[in-house]
Amino acid sequence: MLTEPLISPETSSPPTGPLIEPSQDAASQTKATSDAWLRLCQGFLRCHRQPLNVALHCVTTPLGWFGVFALIQSFSDKTMLVAAAGLAASIACFVPLTTAIASAAVIGFLALGSYTLAVGWIWGLVALLVGFFGQELSHWLTGEVTYQSTYKTSSSWWRKWLEHTVLLIPALLVVSSRSRQSPLRLLVARCAVLKTKLTRESQRADFADIVRWVRREQPTVTSSTHWWQHDLSEAEGEAFERLATDGDLIRLISSFHGPGFRVEPVRGMNEIYVTGPMKKHSSDTVFYMGHVDGPWAVFPGATVYRCMLALNANREVTTHYPMSTPEGHAPESHRLEHGDAVAFDFNRELHYITRETHPEQTEPRINLKLHFVAYPASVPWYGRSLAKLTTLYDIKARKLFLGTIDPNNWWASIKTRWVLMWTRVFEWIVQSVGWSNLAYTVAAFGAAALFGSGSVALALLSFVHYGIYVGTLAERGPVSFGTFVRNAMFFKFVSMLLLIGTFCWALTTAGESMTTSLLKCVPVVVGFGLAAYASRVLGMNRTLFSAELGFDSNERSARFPFGTIPHPMILGAVTAIGSMLLVNPMREQFTWLIVGHLVCYAVVLGQEIVHTRRFARVRN
Repeated sequence: MLTEPLISPETSSPPTGPLIEPSQDAASQTKATSDAWLRLCQGFLRCHRQPLNVALHCVTTPLGWFGVFALIQSFSDKTMLVAAAGLAASIACFVPLTTAIASAAVIGFLALGSYTLAVGWIWGLVALLVGFFGQELSHWLTGEVTYQSTYKTSSSWWRKWLEHTVLLIPALLVVSSRSRQSPLRLLVARCAVLKTKLTRESQRADFADIVRWVRREQPTVTSSTHWWQHDLSEAEGEAFERLATDGDLIRLISSFHGPGFRVEPVRGMNEIYVTGPMKKHSSDTVFYMGHVDGPWAVFPGATVYRCMLALNANREVTTHYPMSTPEGHAPESHRLEHGDAVAFDFNRELHYITRETHPEQTEPRINLKLHFVAYPASVPWYGRSLAKLTTLYDIKARKLFLGTIDPNNWWASIKTRWVLMWTRVFEWIVQSVGWSNLAYTVAAFGAAALFGSGSVALALLSFVHYGIYVGTLAERGPVSFGTFVRNAMFFKFVSMLLLIGTFCWALTTAGESMTTSLLKCVPVVVGFGLAAYASRVLGMNRTLFSAELGFDSNERSARFPFGTIPHPMILGAVTAIGSMLLVNPMREQFTWLIVGHLVCYAVVLGQEIVHTRRFARVRN
């Protein structure tokens, strides 16, 4: 990834200059050029802070330039190539060397694609228009202003527009390389278990009002007890409403999502929850099993949060979040005391509670379940639709739950067992697959069926796990390690299954003898065998960057193949995948697939080397 230290809005230092000291006039010109590049990067960053906006630009900007090259090519191939070379040379005059090289590579790829495909001026115009309006759409979708709108009223707008147009590719590359704006951050499993404590006197007074109301209602001690927010009225209802719209809780969620997001309360799900004793055959048992509260994990970009707010002392009940840490048996855990609040994703976060009897616990734990929806501010209908669907599900689920909380007949007993069975099934899916991952995979195969080409599924599913690796390793904030491992391993399994399946198909259609086919399989088997053995020696968690992410100590393994073969897992995988080109059908039809894997492994290797050197500098 590019590492440009010059685009933060707070910095004023120019980019690194040449090693040879220029003359005074040349130095002045170089400084002016550097300042122009710095200003453009700073302005571009202010308008492209959200990873989704940057991700969409990574599609629309190349598409737009591809359209430009295709339009020029419709008149002359040579003119198009000269125009591409001129664009790359112009960029090199303004930007640092690494950015210029990366920009030239992108331009070369687009020009080569235009030359090879020769789509004609009509499709070139379509690509240009889709790229241009797609950029406008991405800004509307994310609620960020366009960079062009910041200078369109300037007297020198035409010069800034020209700079913006010529330097759009390098500016996008630099912004994309920042960890907070990187499109790969959309693939990162950020730890979304958010904790705070409400300590203001007005908040504590509201706690006391609700607790007094609960005591007057005399909840049963044989099972959990639940009241909706609308069950309370007068002073208690007003106290509940103030807590349901508390600014501290809204800011807690807003700060996690950052600019461009809106957070609103979801009142229809709010309730008072009094914890009951653990039972073996009751819907109360669900709380002590790993479970996710809602089914709508397939809504990308919007989140409904359940916020558990403790209203009284708690010595007995602890809530556990097993996907946050490397080991499920040592999960992230929170025992909520008076005023403690923890917000988590209602539809995605696996959790359960445990209870240990404590003599100081004189009354059951009393909690508020408050709910909020976070969504891109530009699409309120989207976030509110998720909130409505989640509320409808919660109401129906609670009705079923209350009907099985104390099963006293055969029908209630059957429904109880049904609830507990599906809780176990959903727990396994969340731990091992992930509903969003499953939905994306089904969509990829659906797209392949729609276009009548298996290559579509190969392109959509073969490289996702590399993006997860790179994005997660670049993440500066806390990572939900269990979720990361689940996502990475699922997509790697799918990717390798497709790759090996394609290789087996190529072997059977190559028309070669059995001996020749077996010989060509040898380097593939040896390479994958080396990678698998190295992974086993290192352990699954350390293979998936547990040390780099701070969950394990960063000690280097001395066991073979480590210390003997450099980067044995990557070397083994690269050897195996590259050797697949020995089979003619793979070389003729799927060179792009093999090259894609090799390039991705090169990027992962480069990132590992950078992290290793960085750690060595810190340690020394």
